[in-house]
Amino acid sequence: MPQQKNLNNWTFHPARNDLIAEAHARPALQIPGPAEIIHIAFRCKQEIAYQFFDALVKGDKGDDPMPRHLTGTIRGVRVKLERHTEFMSCSLFQDLGAEEKPGSLDEILQDVFPINQVEIFTLIRLRIVKTARDMVRRLPIEDRAYGGNLRHGIEVRSTFKPDEAGFINFIVLGKSMTSDELGRRIQRLIEMETYRTMALLGLPKARSVSGKLTEIETELDMLTKQLRDSTDTSDLRDEDFFRKLSDLSERANLLVTETRYRFAASRAYFALFQQRVASLQEEKVGDVQTMSGFLRSRLEPAIATIESTGKRQQTLTEDLSRALSLLRTRIELSLNKGNQAVLKSMDKRHDQQLKISQAVEGLSIIAITYYAVGLVSHLLKALAQQPWMPLSTTVLTAISVPLVFAFVWYTLRRARKSWVERKQ
Repeated sequence: MPQQKNLNNWTFHPARNDLIAEAHARPALQIPGPAEIIHIAFRCKQEIAYQFFDALVKGDKGDDPMPRHLTGTIRGVRVKLERHTEFMSCSLFQDLGAEEKPGSLDEILQDVFPINQVEIFTLIRLRIVKTARDMVRRLPIEDRAYGGNLRHGIEVRSTFKPDEAGFINFIVLGKSMTSDELGRRIQRLIEMETYRTMALLGLPKARSVSGKLTEIETELDMLTKQLRDSTDTSDLRDEDFFRKLSDLSERANLLVTETRYRFAASRAYFALFQQRVASLQEEKVGDVQTMSGFLRSRLEPAIATIESTGKRQQTLTEDLSRALSLLRTRIELSLNKGNQAVLKSMDKRHDQQLKISQAVEGLSIIAITYYAVGLVSHLLKALAQQPWMPLSTTVLTAISVPLVFAFVWYTLRRARKSWVERKQ
């Protein structure tokens, strides 16, 4: 029988446990009906976030002082805390069918947690009822309600308007659903409203940036027309254009930096909203407008505004880059023209220097020949006094002049040629 290998020595990736835990993050809780749920999504400082977790675990934080999600019980009410990328959420679940009533969820939320030190994004109250009469009775008469039948028979209504306390109320009729099924549907419903709100955070930013983009676009159009119609290609004029375009480019890049994260987050939250709405599988009931239809008709134009603003920023940045590139080309052409003029003047100066050097070289040959003939004449005088020499000193000197001239010319020419070759 072959010996079984020991499989206890695996070497796992350091993030393996986190990757496995991701599939089990933020589980849905069992929710029996009737029940009341309060959900709040908020942003706060880190020390305030620690206080939320401390209140739930009563100082026993374990290995992770602030885990991604944590559930517990406070005053007989189930509490669920979740930590997201840029916000936290707190959900309180109260079973209305229980004999003991721990009290109002509003009071528990404000008494236990530092709720007055957070910035609230979403504030939701869900009431799960048992009969259609209870649903109708809890809906405000003066406001229009939206809703429909969700997956597995759950029926939901909401006005999507905050009440006097600031809550957006949802009335849920669970019918014959199990607590697990109801818990999953309620979680998807809460996530839908939370992600809808988070996706809309980019809209005020897009509206405020839109006016600034219009100013930059107008100034860019004016500069482009001036640059096109300008006949003044002086360095000062081009420098003024370059300074103005650089200033516009810096302002546009600052706007992109300010909005890049917010716009990207809005797109991501909108994708999550779409997924949650699709998972609810809402069906129309009578003449009541569905939640998905109502929310999409309001949210999609807002996301389109964010997308169009992002595209405007990208187009403006590209236009500024092209304008700066064209201006740089114009400046380079102007510099090239100036360099060509300098080179031409240098050529003329070089020609003049060459002619002067040639003239000086000719005079140098004559001068050197004159002095050399003077030196040679002393030798010729001695040579003319010899009895066998038929020529006089004057004749010998005259004959030596062309010979000395030719020798000096050849020697100087050879030296100049050797210097040029070494330089090359």
